Amino acid sequence: EMARILEQMEDSPEKVMFGKLLNELGNQSSERIRSAAKQVPLPILRDIVYQFQQVIESRKGEQVELLAKDLAQQGISADELLAYLNKQ
Repeated sequence: EMARILEQMEDSPEKVMFGKLLNELGNQSSERIRSAAKQVPLPILRDIVYQFQQVIESRKGEQVELLAKDLAQQGISADELLAYLNKQ
């Protein structure tokens, strides 16, 4: 249900507002987030967590790309990094 709603919102102004809402939620204290989460039915809460996990997994590539650029700027090649990691 949550995935269907999010897909419908993909290009809408509501998506922008929802993103701002999530960003604001992230700025709240952990106590406040937990308190609000207790008001959400457990199946919905599980679905929200699942959707966030999916987004995190899909965005890992962004972080890898940033790390690769940073390493390249420092003159470290992917092969050098791999050799170092294999030593560990």
